[in-house]
Amino acid sequence: MKEWKLVCTQCGEEHTEQLAYECKKCRGILKVESKEQNEFSSDNNFWGLWRYHKMLPIKNLENIISLGEGMTSLVKTKNICLDWGIENLYVKNEFSNPTGSFKDRPTSVGISAAKEQGIKTVAVASTGNAGVATAAYAAKAGMECLVCAPEQTSSGKIAQLLSYGAHIYFVNGGYSQCFNLVKEACQNFGYANLTSTYVNPYTVEGDKTVAYEIFEQLKGNVPDWIVVPIGTGPLLSGIWRGFLELKRWGLTDKLPRMVGVQAERCSPIVKGFFSRSPVEAQQDLEDTLAGGIADQLEGYEKDGDYTNQQIRESKGTCVMLSEDEIFDIWHKLCLKEGIFSEPTGAVSMGAVNKLLERRVIKKDEVVVALVTGHGLKSPDVAKRLNAETKFVTNADELIL
Repeated sequence: MKEWKLVCTQCGEEHTEQLAYECKKCRGILKVESKEQNEFSSDNNFWGLWRYHKMLPIKNLENIISLGEGMTSLVKTKNICLDWGIENLYVKNEFSNPTGSFKDRPTSVGISAAKEQGIKTVAVASTGNAGVATAAYAAKAGMECLVCAPEQTSSGKIAQLLSYGAHIYFVNGGYSQCFNLVKEACQNFGYANLTSTYVNPYTVEGDKTVAYEIFEQLKGNVPDWIVVPIGTGPLLSGIWRGFLELKRWGLTDKLPRMVGVQAERCSPIVKGFFSRSPVEAQQDLEDTLAGGIADQLEGYEKDGDYTNQQIRESKGTCVMLSEDEIFDIWHKLCLKEGIFSEPTGAVSMGAVNKLLERRVIKKDEVVVALVTGHGLKSPDVAKRLNAETKFVTNADELIL
């Protein structure tokens, strides 16, 4: 039977508890480590990310809760790459996961771990996508699901939450307020905290499967750059961890350079990266089209420091986008590549454009941009296009 341990990323303290949310010695971030895993393994009897179940922290496969997540397409761009003069630009379409975002990966692993530990209720702080994923997987698992979300959460995500039967609690504030309320509630009532930060060490394990898939989809090659929208950063962290494992197992000598992307209106991690100082929580929260990554980090600033540590380790960088840049790249993805992303998911492609213009990314390099959420998550964005509505009565009027 597989054996796993929780290890502090800061002081190295090992924890024997099956589920802990921070180091009992220094309050650092915990990660899952296998006691014996030393090789890559995939099982074609399973579909999606659970093909990699031997590298994931579930002992009894009967506890797996899956909706068919993972094995998302890696699509080579056709028109944008011509516009930008880059030969090998790929989009990893994470919005094709069952609930429409990459959050299905960490949630599937996190809720499977919760089931294995006998937990009946899960809770999550979310701007939408993580809550939607948790609600869906809780429904499949027969668990109760509590979601704490900012009041301005988009209507598309609220519709999904209601449909899956989640218990929704709104907060007149930002994501950080939700985070701290859920953290306290989980401590008080024994819920499993599936908030998609670094708080639950099992959920990040689901994110590393993106690395395994990219490696297989590129036929054993590693991209030069991987570009990821970040709120707190566990997706970027998980992908980086996955490639480190592939290198440790002797499958590659190459590692990608990681890029974290935020909106200018909420960018505490990017600011900390370029100032080379500890991340500071963002006190003033402005509305942004990229609401899915609008994380103030208030009370858990160390998460941002941990993300920046890994970006630097990869010799990567960070990018901020203005609201106009976010809208423009969202629309360009639709028009040029037929990819209908939520604005949060499109920021990765906007960052690629900026880094090409700055000659940070070279035009002969291989780049993978993660598009993390489906456009139907934010249905109101298209209203900004102000398209003229036309009514017709006969076929002769159908002229372009």
